[in-house]
Amino acid sequence: MGEVYELLKDALDLPILQARRGSQAVVEQFKQLVNGVLLAGGSCWEGIDFPGDLVSLLVIVRLPFPVPDPVREARREQYPDLHSYIQAEIVPEMQQKLRQGFGRAIRTENDSCAVAILDPRAALDGRYHQSALDALPDGIPITTKIEDIEPFLRAHKSPDYFFRIPKIINTG
Repeated sequence: MGEVYELLKDALDLPILQARRGSQAVVEQFKQLVNGVLLAGGSCWEGIDFPGDLVSLLVIVRLPFPVPDPVREARREQYPDLHSYIQAEIVPEMQQKLRQGFGRAIRTENDSCAVAILDPRAALDGRYHQSALDALPDGIPITTKIEDIEPFLRAHKSPDYFFRIPKIINTG
């Protein structure tokens, strides 16, 4: 996250904040900004609320798969093979965390936010593409084109929401 901060701090004309586990003060500071960027890891998905229209873009860098631990290892032994275990235990837990992350930005039917999932495992040809889609609310528009994001935001946010939307640079 520190590397992303270093890349963005000079590229964007917006305040950029980094939240770490237990950094509620940074989250509160972000809520007071008119425009800003909050960099936060998965630990920030729990217990944080962004009511109203505070978030315009939620970037999920990696699908939130659980970290292996002794309890999960013991559960894995109950399944005939690794694939069965992953489908029955790991994927549903990832989906629950993904819904939780999505829910940080979209709380009510009046909220709007673009969500970018950057993990290649969620790409069209990725192993967990359908699992990631199944975790998201029904009926939301899905795109693979970065060019669709700005028109989406402009269509769903009031004209005074942004004082300036930075130009999106597609490097790949």
